[in-house]
Amino acid sequence: MIDHLRGRLAGGGKDFVVMECAGIGFRAFVSAATRRDLPPDGESCILRTHLHFREGGADLFGFSTETEREIFLATIGVSGVGPKSAMAMLSVLAVPGVLAACAREDAAAFTRVPGIGKKLAQRIALELPDRLKKVSVDFAPLGGAPTDLPTAPEAQATEALVALGFPRSGAQLAVASVRREKGADLPADLLIRESLRRLSGGR
Repeated sequence: MIDHLRGRLAGGGKDFVVMECAGIGFRAFVSAATRRDLPPDGESCILRTHLHFREGGADLFGFSTETEREIFLATIGVSGVGPKSAMAMLSVLAVPGVLAACAREDAAAFTRVPGIGKKLAQRIALELPDRLKKVSVDFAPLGGAPTDLPTAPEAQATEALVALGFPRSGAQLAVASVRREKGADLPADLLIRESLRRLSGGR
C-alpha cells in the first residue's frame, strides 16, 4: 500500500492532482478541500494516500490531513458507498461538515452529496459515527438545527485552529459559538481571531 507521497505538485484538475516523485508522476483523486490546501504547482508537499483496487485496475486517492483519510476509509466501509461517493461527500461537506452531520446523525446533510439518496444517507448517518469512533476520530455535537452545517469560512477557521494544535472538537465548538454570536457572515480571519481568544481563556 502507498501510505503517502512526498514530492512536487505537477498540476492537476478539479478533482485530481499529479504528484511527481523521483521522476514518476502519480495521479491522485482529491477532494475540493484538499485541492485548496495544497500549495501552488511546482512546490513540494506531502500527500497522504489510499490505493483502492477495483475490477480492471486501481485508483489512488489523496488527502491533505490524516483525519480526512480516516473519514474516507470509514465511509467506504459503509455498504453501498464507493470511493468516488466518499470523495464527493468530503468535497461537498468537508471534514467539519461530515463530523457535524455524524454528531447529529443528520441523514439530510448527506443527501446534499450527488449520488447519495435518502436510504443510503440514512445508512451513512447510522453507521459512520460508530466507524469513526473505532478509529478515534474526534467529533462532538455542535448544537443548532440539523441543517446548520459549517460555512466555508467556519471550516477554514476550524482547520487553522487544529493546525495550531487545538483539539478538533474544541475548535469546532469555539468557531460555532463565535459564528452564532457575531453573525454567519463573519470572514475566516475574524473567526480564527475570536476563537483563539476563547480557546486561550479570553472573552
